Amino acid sequence: MGIPYQAIGIGLGLLLGIWVFIEADTAGGRVFIASTMIVIFLLPVVWRTGAASLISFICWIVFGAGCYIFLKLRGAGVP
Repeated sequence: MGIPYQAIGIGLGLLLGIWVFIEADTAGGRVFIASTMIVIFLLPVVWRTGAASLISFICWIVFGAGCYIFLKLRGAGVP
């Protein structure tokens, strides 16, 4: 069975992305965050290979880490 690491990565990236979307100051920032999330989510749908799923998983983790750093720098109360 195992631990569903991909689902955990997608979930954390999505939740942090929504939080950053709410915290964003400008409309351009919100558009960038939303479009990045949509592209990462649709990548394995458009490009149906195992590599696309791996790239999407890595992108979610990098996106989530970037969102975490952004929230940390803004002082949003992230532990």
